[in-house]
Amino acid sequence: MCKNAQSSMGVKLSHALAPTTRQSQAEDLTGRERMVSNVIFSWGAHFVFIIAGFIMPRMIDRRLGQELLGIWDFSWSLVSYFQLVQAGIASSVNRYVARYRAAGDMLGVNRVVSSATCILFIGGCLVLGMTFALAAWLPQIFGGRLGGNAVEAQWVVFFLGISIAIHIAFAAFNGVVTGCHRWELHNLNISGWHALTVVGMIAALLLGEGLRNLALIVLMGQVLADGRLMMLAYRACSGLQVRPSLVRWATSRNVLVFGGKTLIPSVSQLLLDQTASILIVAYLGPAALALFARPRSLLHHVDTMVRKMAMVLIPTASSLQSMGNVKEIQGLLIKAVQYSCYMVLPVVAILAVYGDVIMGLWMGPDYANAVLPAILALGFLTNMAQQPLRMILAGMNAHGRAGIGELLASLCSVAATLVMLGVIHWDLVGVALAMTVPLTIMNLLYMPILVRQRVGLGVGQYLAAIGTRPLIHACPFIGSLLAARLTLPGRPLTALVIGGAIGAAILCPIYWRYALPTRVRLMILQPLSRIKGVSPVART
Repeated sequence: MCKNAQSSMGVKLSHALAPTTRQSQAEDLTGRERMVSNVIFSWGAHFVFIIAGFIMPRMIDRRLGQELLGIWDFSWSLVSYFQLVQAGIASSVNRYVARYRAAGDMLGVNRVVSSATCILFIGGCLVLGMTFALAAWLPQIFGGRLGGNAVEAQWVVFFLGISIAIHIAFAAFNGVVTGCHRWELHNLNISGWHALTVVGMIAALLLGEGLRNLALIVLMGQVLADGRLMMLAYRACSGLQVRPSLVRWATSRNVLVFGGKTLIPSVSQLLLDQTASILIVAYLGPAALALFARPRSLLHHVDTMVRKMAMVLIPTASSLQSMGNVKEIQGLLIKAVQYSCYMVLPVVAILAVYGDVIMGLWMGPDYANAVLPAILALGFLTNMAQQPLRMILAGMNAHGRAGIGELLASLCSVAATLVMLGVIHWDLVGVALAMTVPLTIMNLLYMPILVRQRVGLGVGQYLAAIGTRPLIHACPFIGSLLAARLTLPGRPLTALVIGGAIGAAILCPIYWRYALPTRVRLMILQPLSRIKGVSPVART
């Protein structure tokens, strides 16, 4: 395998790298053996963000008010555009580190990381300058809508922008850790520091502090998390060296080209979410954004859970492609999208049927809206379910057209949102429809065509393989939710409890039998087998 890599890249490893190469060959460099554990670690870590996502908005709303909660959301929407400066380079590092390690080319790994770090450091400095400019001009641009909170918004944007600049400067090390398939280190690092950050924010709110101090705490947590990330990268990748002498223009160009393809979906996501948020503030005010952002944040958590599962597929698909295992990529794609459908369908059903109940329980009666969560949940269903497809295409370096399709759909969504708010003068329901309809059309019509072209699966074969089983298995749960809501129209909370309990009692054994991978079932049954002396294989 090393010999093939040398002939294709024209690089001959030095004798000093030989021990590292022999050690790498003893590992599973495709990451398939770590895939389940990596996903579990990713999900476990994200539960910290989910819990924080439930706690912090409610605390800000109760302590500071709905208007300031909307300004907090608005400030994040503004500085999120700075992430574009990263240009998808961290994903490039992820892919090329996995690819070069699979080929035993440690020199290639060091050149990629050094080149990417040089680019990202310049990008971090650029974001720092843009942060100063945006904070200074904010009152002139949005002063009419922000009113007396303009100065507070300036400080929030300032601190959050600096935190993003620092994160961009260190982003290459994140690609090193994940490219080595050490997702547990990556997730423990980000979730641990995020938990400490949230504790600090809660303490600040209890002491009566405002938004600017919350943003300062976010900045401090980001500095500590990225410093630790750099140390973990050297721990995960034996032989890693980051030096200016290893920076190469050809390597930088390859990293930027691949990252550019990855950047397109990021632009699409920003257009879809952040631009819509800014337009809502411009036309309806910060309080309306606080109302809209809450159900959207719930779906964002679901999407992130699927993305966490799917991201581990990037280096694996890259490694399989380098070995020419097309059939394994096809099987991996079908299984991964099936699993994402199994994850997404129950959550979408709950939000579509009981979104008003959930929002009322979480944020209070002012946020209890039945239509908005339903439209957003159903509208983002196909997008969330096909996240694994995007990651596998990225691992194959074939994600450019998928990104262009997403970008065009997002541009249509932004245009439709402008029409809804500026011409028709519709409320948040119109914004939800404008955001989701173009995206749903793109995912149902265009993405399956890409599967046929890039992976070799027919459109009908792909859709039937990914959707039929999950939908059939989720039907009893969906039916239970609907039956309870229709039977108890005046008692929605009771209907949620009864319908959810009956549906879960039916869904759990079905998912255990048909959805959970055998390896996960064995992991669950292993402790029971030790206690009762029963083979876990026999129990499955």
